[in-house]
Amino acid sequence: MNLTIQTLFTDPNIVQAIIDRVLQLRLDTIYWKQYGDFLETKQRVFKTYLGTVTGVVAGSILGKNDQKPIRERRSLGEGVTEIAYLGDRYQMDIERLSQLQDIIDKFNAANTADQRTILQEIIDFIVDDYRQILLTPHKRMDIIVPELLMTGKAQVHLADNKENIELLDIELPFHFLTPDASAKNVFISYLQQEIQKLKAKYGVFSKMIMSRGTFMKNIVGASEFGDKFKMILGEREFMVNAGLVTDQMASSVFTGIGLPAIEIKEDYVENQNGENVQIYPDDRITLLRTDKVMKMRHHKPYVMTDPVPGRFYNTSEGQMSVCNYRDEEGRYMEYTAEWIPEFTAPNKIVNFDLSTMNAVPEG
Repeated sequence: MNLTIQTLFTDPNIVQAIIDRVLQLRLDTIYWKQYGDFLETKQRVFKTYLGTVTGVVAGSILGKNDQKPIRERRSLGEGVTEIAYLGDRYQMDIERLSQLQDIIDKFNAANTADQRTILQEIIDFIVDDYRQILLTPHKRMDIIVPELLMTGKAQVHLADNKENIELLDIELPFHFLTPDASAKNVFISYLQQEIQKLKAKYGVFSKMIMSRGTFMKNIVGASEFGDKFKMILGEREFMVNAGLVTDQMASSVFTGIGLPAIEIKEDYVENQNGENVQIYPDDRITLLRTDKVMKMRHHKPYVMTDPVPGRFYNTSEGQMSVCNYRDEEGRYMEYTAEWIPEFTAPNKIVNFDLSTMNAVPEG
């Protein structure tokens, strides 16, 4: 078997083996998967029975020389969702390709028995190249899903996208509560009263999700918290320094007085500008009955049914298409994915917006 860089990146069996290896060895946490799994849709525009208030159209995040069409932003009717189009391409580094060519030359010079071992070395070498491209759409959804979960809204602004394409605008029909200044000093009692009232319509909540900043400011920082802490855990376990109170301790206090357990989120994702973005915003608390509140709907990309001549495509999870091609400017790796998060019962999710309450100066 004689191997070249071109045959390496276009042989469907080799490429699929690399994709499978990336998925098997995945070292990166995908945050959105805590809340749901993939579910295929056969239509790009589909009915959402308890879904979004406003529909969605998303453009691709594309390289400037890519010929994929730019999608316009549209407003769709209530109860209708449209798949978002995601895509990126990466130019491969010449030095790295040269190193790869050295391994390929060693493969071609080896006898058949040794070629299997060297082929494994080649796969190991390019796994990281595929890791980046297979992870990118997940990281976009890692920004969108928590934003939806914590605010009921998600937008991808022009500043988030190097190609200046308007992408995404979703709004969900959560039940929102906005405590005012009077609740600030008795916030835990306020939560007890409101959650008790909500049980008749929304059932029992298993957890309350918040950022580390919200936890420190509104839970540990609440004037009532110390008294509740001593009442549930005893005087000896009371910590004067609020920074030593963990979410497990606070959850013990909360479940002891009939409130849901606390889950603190302090996750970050790097955006296209190389900046780390806090994906769970402050001043919000979301109540969930269960973690599984959504499905990531996916659709077969058009390029898989009408491929660009001369390009070869492989498929990863969520029907993401992956291809590698060469032109006069270099060698590129490219993916296309058609995904959108669909919250299955957003009208059963409750969110506390604390921005009004927290705008009141201390003291």
